[in-house]
Amino acid sequence: MKRALYFAIIYLAAMLVGTLIFATLFMFSCNLNMFVTGLPVSFFSLHFFMTGVLLSIPLVCILIQILLILYLVRHPKCQLISLIMYSVFGLLSWLFLIPMDLKLISRYESDDLLTRVETSSTGVFRKEANGVYYYTRIGEDGCADGLFFDTSGYLGQEGSVVPLFNLPVKNESAFPYSDILIKNSLLPSQLVTYPLSVYNALLTAAQYSASLGFLAWLAFASMGLALLAVYGTQFLSSWKLANVACVIISAVAVLVINYLYYMNIMPGIFKELAGKLSNFTGLKDPLIVLINLIISLLCIGIGIFMGIYRLKGVESEE
Repeated sequence: MKRALYFAIIYLAAMLVGTLIFATLFMFSCNLNMFVTGLPVSFFSLHFFMTGVLLSIPLVCILIQILLILYLVRHPKCQLISLIMYSVFGLLSWLFLIPMDLKLISRYESDDLLTRVETSSTGVFRKEANGVYYYTRIGEDGCADGLFFDTSGYLGQEGSVVPLFNLPVKNESAFPYSDILIKNSLLPSQLVTYPLSVYNALLTAAQYSASLGFLAWLAFASMGLALLAVYGTQFLSSWKLANVACVIISAVAVLVINYLYYMNIMPGIFKELAGKLSNFTGLKDPLIVLINLIISLLCIGIGIFMGIYRLKGVESEE
C-alpha cells in the first residue's frame, strides 16, 4: 500500500510539474512572438498559459510513461505493485485524461492566437521562395519600392533584376513572424522543430480521432497501449544502462511508426493493406491498431520471457 501511494504521488507530481514547465515555455514563446511583431506583451498571459496547459498534457502523459519505466529500471523494488500502478495510471491517461483534454482543446483553442503584423524595414536583402527582395521605401499602407532579384526564373529570366514601384511587401516566408530576418534569428534548430512537428502531427491525428467517436479514439489509443507495453523491454538485460537504452529506443520507435502512419508516409503495400483491412473490418485505422497490438504483444512477451528466465536463473543458483 505504501509503495502504491508513493507511486501515485510521483505520478501526480510529475504530471503537475511537467505541465507547468511546458505551459510556461509555451507562454513565453507566444509572448516572444508577440514582442517581435510589435504587439503589447504582458509578463504573464493567462490565455497563452492555459493554451499551453491543454496542448502539453498529452505530451506530458507520454513522457511520464517513459520516465516511470526508467525510474523502475533504477528502483526495481515491488515490481508487481509498480506494474499495477503503472498500468492503472496509463489506462486512465489514455481512456479519460487525454480524450477530455482534446475536447477542451477543441473548445478553447483559436485559429488566430497570434495576430500577424506586417512591419518590415528598408535597406535589407530578404530571401523569399522565388527570389530576393530589396526595399528602398515601405509605406504605411504596406506597399513598397525597391528591387527584385529573380533567382529562380519566377519572372521568366533567372538572374534578372526588376524594379518595384508601390507593390505590396512580399513577406510570406516570415510567417508567423513579421520579418524573415526575425524568423531566421528566432527559429529553433531542427533538433527542436522536428520533434515538435511530430508531436503536432500526432496531436492533430488524436483530435481528429477523438472527434469521430469512442471507437476511433480507441484505434488511436492503441499507440498508448504499445507505449505502456514498452515496460517489458526493461528486462532485456541485466545491465541497467542497456535497459534504459532499450526502453527509450522502443518508445521512440512506437511514436515514429505511428507518426509515419498518420502522415501517410508508408510503402505502397502498407497503404493497400490498410485499405483492404478498413474495407473488411469497417474500422477507420485497423492497420495501425494491428501494428500497435503486435508491438504490445512483442514487448509483453519479452517481459514475461525474461522474467521467467531470470527466475529460473535464481532458482538454479539456490
